[in-house]
Amino acid sequence: MAVLACVAAGCIAASAYLTFATLRSAQQEAFDARFALAAQRAATAAERALALGVALTDQPPLQALLEREATLEPAIVAFGIASASGQRLLGHTRPPDGTRATTLLERPVRNDLGQTVARVQLRYDTSALVSAEQQLQQAVQAAAWPPLLAVCAAALLLGVALSQRLTSQSHRAPSGGVVPAGHLGLARWPGGLRAQLTALAALALCLGLLWLGWGAHRAGQALIQPVQLAKAAAIARSSASLVEHALAVGIPLDALVGLDTHTSALRRDNPEVADLALLATDGRALHRRSAGAASHAAEASAASTTAPAARAPVVHAGTHLADVVVVLDPGVLARKLQTTLLDMAFLGAVSLLVALELLALALGSRGARALAATEARQQRLAHPQAQHAPWRSTSAAAVRPALFLFMLSEELTRPFLPGWARQLAPQTWGVSAELLAGLPLVLFLAVVALLQWPLAGWSERHGRRAGFLLGALLSAAGLALAAWSAGYGSFLAARGLSAVGFALVFVSGQGVVIDGSGASDRARSLAQFVRAILVAGLCGPPLGGLIADRWGVPSAFAACSVLALLAASVAWLQLPPERPTAARAAPHPGTAAPGLWANALRQPGLLALLLGCALPAKLLLAALCFYLLPVYLQDSGQGSAMIGRLQTIYPLTMVLLVPLAARLADRWGQRSAFVLAGGLLAGCSAILAWPAGASPTGLALVLLGLGLGQSLSIAPQSALVADFAKGAPAGHGAGILGLFRLVERGGSALGPATGALLLPLLGFGPALATIGLGVVGASLAYGWHLRRPGHPNRA
Repeated sequence: MAVLACVAAGCIAASAYLTFATLRSAQQEAFDARFALAAQRAATAAERALALGVALTDQPPLQALLEREATLEPAIVAFGIASASGQRLLGHTRPPDGTRATTLLERPVRNDLGQTVARVQLRYDTSALVSAEQQLQQAVQAAAWPPLLAVCAAALLLGVALSQRLTSQSHRAPSGGVVPAGHLGLARWPGGLRAQLTALAALALCLGLLWLGWGAHRAGQALIQPVQLAKAAAIARSSASLVEHALAVGIPLDALVGLDTHTSALRRDNPEVADLALLATDGRALHRRSAGAASHAAEASAASTTAPAARAPVVHAGTHLADVVVVLDPGVLARKLQTTLLDMAFLGAVSLLVALELLALALGSRGARALAATEARQQRLAHPQAQHAPWRSTSAAAVRPALFLFMLSEELTRPFLPGWARQLAPQTWGVSAELLAGLPLVLFLAVVALLQWPLAGWSERHGRRAGFLLGALLSAAGLALAAWSAGYGSFLAARGLSAVGFALVFVSGQGVVIDGSGASDRARSLAQFVRAILVAGLCGPPLGGLIADRWGVPSAFAACSVLALLAASVAWLQLPPERPTAARAAPHPGTAAPGLWANALRQPGLLALLLGCALPAKLLLAALCFYLLPVYLQDSGQGSAMIGRLQTIYPLTMVLLVPLAARLADRWGQRSAFVLAGGLLAGCSAILAWPAGASPTGLALVLLGLGLGQSLSIAPQSALVADFAKGAPAGHGAGILGLFRLVERGGSALGPATGALLLPLLGFGPALATIGLGVVGASLAYGWHLRRPGHPNRA
């Protein structure tokens, strides 16, 4: 519970930071925009004067404009126009104050030929913005502290209460060791003790995030709306000056044109502006937009209602003729926070998944045995007549924390690795930057694919623990070299070194799981292996992007290296050293045996499993998630946030459903049926992308179907391959596992290439449907092969 409390507190703190960053960005944009409007207005007036042949030094109206703006805006310290050489031509300056922090804003003044002949220089005081940001920070902290303390206190108190309850239940047990089920409060709950604690932590975290979101929304409305009103006032003054200029050249108010275009441009560049209206002094609408609704709101705000709005007078020849009213949209801040709240929801889900992995790390093997023994005792006391299988520690539980940390170290690099490679790409190689940006990823995947088969045999001979430690250290060295690399060549070498370590860790961790599991629980053990990888893939990219944005890419690579070293430390502590066995000490044929591949492929049913299920599954996943989905959504104008949210559907589905599917496949003894059903479901989901359309909702359903299908098949498929490896002749099991991973990696490499080939020819929907048809056809071929007499998995 202490681990869960720490993770929940970290989630709330990170959510508070995201909320504060969103509100601060909106506050700073609104604060700076009003000075930019004033500077642009002065630059436009100067360009008009130049167009009429009037020198800037002979411009009393422009000087009056600068003085009026400086008078209306107390934060303006200096407002003037300087020549291209820097000589001051016009301007207004307040007495200097050395204690105030100021910012200089410049806008060019161009002649009819587009040449910059002068610059508008506006220096404004930022102390008001700093003070407003401090108030905003205090408000967000005030909203964050109650849920932060409540979550921590609730988690710790719940842990104390549960421990006391379990102790008292044990003391109340009669001599026969049976306690009625009604006396066991937790026994009435579904799931084990860990599931119950996780559910309670999730409930507390959700309530805390809801409280934080509500408090942040109140703070934003109270502190940012005044800044937005000041920006609206600047927009109103700018629009009023345009109307005054029209009156000065003889255009009457009832003959003005272009108001709709001007308003649309304002709304496009300033999302908080709902509308703009020109009202007479008696309240009549002189101009309104054709839609009418927002103009009515402007009239209502002009009549001193509660609608947020700002107004500026239109004065001609000393007479107040009209008012320009700018209406604010009160929901724009809420819409900005909605995106942040959605990110907070995803962060909460990620935090719970990380909590489970850290829980496994904190408990260790002894704690896991104690907790599982507590759960088993509860079950025996609640159901004394039932048959309970003895609990035993699994090798998957021992390797899972180290594997999660290691995979997280690589997944952190996904958001920034292509961009960093593009930045390091040399200009003298004669290759485009786009190709060089993808070369490190191609090199990494190629090395991993080619080395997994031989390294599987190496880890079998020299020990899984030694292989995991060596691989993690090699990867840490490669990530550290990437952090210090100043050139493209050294960066490629760093990624190649990390790829060698990745391949060695992967085959060693998989070998630990297979060596320590039996035929009855192999799928469940491999499901834990797969789940650690999926959780790392779900949590790594957003965390890596945050680190890179805050502290830079080299720091992010350094953090990845530290994580890899931590994974090596956890593996050294938790993985037991193997004793030499006859099988491991015996000579291994290795990569040089000419008949190893042929002997592996002669296993009945193995080739059908590899080509009918393993390769198509990875090809579809890589084609859709790694290439087709982001490319299509970017071309459709969707932002990275929408792409990221859609990409989380697949790993979330896999994380939640892979353990259940593995358990059912083991219980029912129908691994081949699960593999076949999963392939058909994933392929049909891709086919339905064509008629269902490519909207975000349709794509979400496609990704959900893909996740459902592959969650059914991935763990049983790995278990079937492990069965093939166990039944192979001595020395050939590692070759089968290496061949399986090589085929999978080959499918991952073929996926983006297939998508890139079909997308320009067919379009997104037909291209994805074509790949789905291929997956369905391959699955049906595998199903037909299962029906052949003598197939080992025919049942």
